[in-house]
Amino acid sequence: MLFKGNIYLKFFKGDDFVNKKTQDIFVSGLALFAIFFGAGNLIFPPYLGVGSGDGWFSVMMGFLLADPVIPIVTVFITAFAGGRAVDLGKRVSPGFSKLLSLVAIICIGPAFAIPRTAATTHEVGVQPFLPNAPIFVTSLIFFAIAFALSYKESGVVDIIGKYITPALLIFLALIIVKAIISPVGEIVPVPHEGGLFVKGFYEGYQTLDALAAPLFTGIVVADLVRKGYGEVSDRERKSFIVKVGIVCFVALALVYGGLTYLGAQGSAIYTPDNSRVEILVGLVGMLFGNFGKFALAVAVTLACMTTAVGLISAAGNFFADISDGKIKYEYTVIVVTLISFALSLIGVDAIIALAGPVLTIVYPVIIALVVYMMFEKHVQYDMAFILMVAGVLVVAVIETVGGMVGLDSLVETIKGLPLGQFGFTWFVPSVVCFAVGWVLGKMGIGKTRDQHEQGGIF
Repeated sequence: MLFKGNIYLKFFKGDDFVNKKTQDIFVSGLALFAIFFGAGNLIFPPYLGVGSGDGWFSVMMGFLLADPVIPIVTVFITAFAGGRAVDLGKRVSPGFSKLLSLVAIICIGPAFAIPRTAATTHEVGVQPFLPNAPIFVTSLIFFAIAFALSYKESGVVDIIGKYITPALLIFLALIIVKAIISPVGEIVPVPHEGGLFVKGFYEGYQTLDALAAPLFTGIVVADLVRKGYGEVSDRERKSFIVKVGIVCFVALALVYGGLTYLGAQGSAIYTPDNSRVEILVGLVGMLFGNFGKFALAVAVTLACMTTAVGLISAAGNFFADISDGKIKYEYTVIVVTLISFALSLIGVDAIIALAGPVLTIVYPVIIALVVYMMFEKHVQYDMAFILMVAGVLVVAVIETVGGMVGLDSLVETIKGLPLGQFGFTWFVPSVVCFAVGWVLGKMGIGKTRDQHEQGGIF
């Protein structure tokens, strides 16, 4: 989501604030929160709360691991590795890094995230008031406006980002506080299959924030330079980024935790058979009546528009950048808008279902890279990273599609690996492959850390 942090400054000017650095950290942290928190993220925590009932805390912890823990750590690792999206996979190869960034931009762009903004706008902002309105009309109007704002630079987007984000934050705070003071219902036990922690963890994939994190890291780094921290020491720069991440983490955790708790209060009213949007709109309506539904509709619609415009623009810039200008920004905007419009017509839940298999393959690779890149400076051999990623990818593919092709026994074996009950079936294979790659690298196979910038296996 596009965002202007200056809206917060007027509340914290003067001697009451500790110093400029603290102020900058606070504002940048809230800006990062706004970038991550698209309005579509609203629909997941209440749904999890409804489906878990009195087990809401366990499901919430799983969700928080997937978002915001992994995205924020990804920002740290990417920033420390160089500050660009392609830096996360650089120890595998330049080609792999570009491919990973391409997959990420497609997922957070025309494949899933952008279509979901229009579908969410229809189901939250239009259907509660015009139940017979066709999604085709909503999406057509939505993307016509988004296209007009993203085709050329426009100050309208900055205005929306500057005022809508604080308004959305205030509204979220009101929802959570009201839910704590006046619960909408009793939290009851809910029957469920599988572990709640893993359920929350996999649902957290759907926010797409871990995929977006490497791409958003550049915004944090650029903001740091703009605020005058470009010449500070490496230690000070890392400290600044970590503190910004902590502010963002706390804000996201409080919002997600509060919304999950609200959903748990509706566990005797709704079931997981209800749609995610239906649950959110219904619970907010119970808290604030029709005014709450209207306020939610306005806030979500405008926030979704801001998110859509930002992501369309990001996609245009990405393809123009990786093609050295051969793919024109304007052409990409047209194509992305048309694809997003078409996919938005299938609805929010269908988009989420479509994204599921893709994310269960891509996310483990991102998470594994984040984990192993923490020790990147101490690993001399690129082959360790290459085999590690290959191992994780094989496990993720088998676990995701194995049941469809008659490999059920192999899938069950993989799920029985250590940490498999927490959703980390890839961890042990990644360690084994990393160790094998280390040995091969020591034998002279592949490139070393000093050589990897010259190219990899692609």
